[in-house]
Amino acid sequence: LKPNCTVPCVLSHASVSMGDTLAKAVLFQAPGGPFQSGNIIWDERPVGTPEGGVRRPFLWLPRPNASITIIYFHGNAEDLMDVETDLQEISYQLRANILAVEYPGYGLLRRSETKHKQVQPPVKSDGWSFAMCTRGPENPSETTIEGIDKAAAHALAYVITTQGIPGSQVILFGRSLGSGVALRLAKHARDRFHWSVGGVVLQCPYISIRQIVSDYACTASSFLIPSYYDNLATLQSLCEDVPAAMENRRWIPLLILHGEQDEIVWPYHGHTLHTEALRLGHPSIEAVFPPDATHNRWDLHEDIIASLRSFIRRHLLRPSAASSPSHHPHEGCFGPASVLSGAYQAAHARRSSACMFGFGSSSALDEVLIPG
Repeated sequence: LKPNCTVPCVLSHASVSMGDTLAKAVLFQAPGGPFQSGNIIWDERPVGTPEGGVRRPFLWLPRPNASITIIYFHGNAEDLMDVETDLQEISYQLRANILAVEYPGYGLLRRSETKHKQVQPPVKSDGWSFAMCTRGPENPSETTIEGIDKAAAHALAYVITTQGIPGSQVILFGRSLGSGVALRLAKHARDRFHWSVGGVVLQCPYISIRQIVSDYACTASSFLIPSYYDNLATLQSLCEDVPAAMENRRWIPLLILHGEQDEIVWPYHGHTLHTEALRLGHPSIEAVFPPDATHNRWDLHEDIIASLRSFIRRHLLRPSAASSPSHHPHEGCFGPASVLSGAYQAAHARRSSACMFGFGSSSALDEVLIPG
């Protein structure tokens, strides 16, 4: 049930600034510390090209003869370490390349707060500081919406231009906070570069960050939160505001995954996005609402991999290309996983804490605003 709130709200510049600061503090709950993995790559686009001049890390899981590449955007209380083992399982089952994006201030880009100093890669270009609205050097250890969007665009450019993978074979997959990143990247790539991706998958998506605040803190309070990621508006624009050159690629296949027991981003968010896509006449919209899935507990194979496989077969590949081997269930952040049981068990303890919220925070508000 949504709370009733009719408290009048008079906004000032100070109030908006406070809302911006609060939103960033709550949204960007980076888990502790960098990690080591043989699957990490560092890439830097050439200076003068989109998002060039900054060296960024990615988790790269290539598969021989893959016909699909998934670019993955994790939730706000996760980093690449938390999702690596489950993404390996998805890659194995779907025979897909996966490139996972790290956000500024997370994981390998997290500012060291311990005696183990994390050496940051060199920064070579000027960027836009979203928080201060002033020009300045882009800081890879500072989490901003603009910084996340730049990393996302870099990932797509890496896949298409460096790896030579056609955009039509690329799926943008965003979970929770990452759903806003994925959907906005799909629109940005099509409108700016005329790159139309093969599909977009949104897991636990929200109508907007502001709407989630409204769910928990009342409508008046939500006006303090800047309009960061607004998935409903982006979806409408993606379907209606199509460049003439891309009219023949108007409809990007879209899959919405939302657990009916989601206690964080309530299921009506996913249902609203699905209903709006249907209203707009989207011919390639699909939605799966697993009855027992919560925000962080999913059956990896039944709820996610099976749904992805069906979506890929219908919209991106011929049926034979998406066949996969059998699996042995183990429980994880995404739900039961993985034939890679040894690696999975080794990573399970840390991921279990990452799936549950908090990370040292005792605030109830910290636990309800887009956890990973």
